Amino acid sequence: MFRQRLRVWFRVVGDKRYLSHHDMMRLWERAIRRAGLPLRMSQGFNPRPKLSLAEPRSVGIGSEADLLEFELADWVNPDAVLGALRREVPPEIEVYDLDVVRPTDKARPEAVVYVVRLSTPCPDLKDRIDRLLARSEAMVVRHRPTGDKPLDARPFIDAIESDGQEVRMVLRTGPSGTVRADEVLRLLGLEAEAIARADKRRTEIRLGGLDKRPRERKGFDSVWPKKC
Repeated sequence: MFRQRLRVWFRVVGDKRYLSHHDMMRLWERAIRRAGLPLRMSQGFNPRPKLSLAEPRSVGIGSEADLLEFELADWVNPDAVLGALRREVPPEIEVYDLDVVRPTDKARPEAVVYVVRLSTPCPDLKDRIDRLLARSEAMVVRHRPTGDKPLDARPFIDAIESDGQEVRMVLRTGPSGTVRADEVLRLLGLEAEAIARADKRRTEIRLGGLDKRPRERKGFDSVWPKKC
């Protein structure tokens, strides 16, 4: 059976930042179908479209590097796919690149990069970062309907740097999980209000396996305000 596997790189701004993972998946499935592309379905009694988001965002976080993978049941010129998707997605979703990969090549993110701009500077933020990075353990608690789940976030924190107002963090991700940007901000001792008011965006996904190319959308300064 023929399989054409595609990777679509796109950015998310504006109100679309607040779409849940489920809603974003529905948005993409509808866009692909409106574009008239032969979306491949899974086999079995309950067929589902063969599409996935490689590293789903948390609600409220903008992105300069989101990655969708999907399969087509027939070959379509990649340039035609790119043009069709650009016409069908809403304005706050910008498709900026597309790759054709082997059917067996599934994207495996190894790290993600976030940039957070606080609404007001934090004078001792660099000292807080140094103290966090010096720790061997950094516990966070995730609240679940089935009960609270503790997580040691420190193994997932690769790097953090800041000028006192803007924070750039590189966080590891993989089969064992990851840590969220807001969790790192809480570990730095920031108050809930400061975290909620901060401008949070993902700027890069770093892939593992055969594809080691980092993807980072450049030139976003004109879109993202310097002040919150």
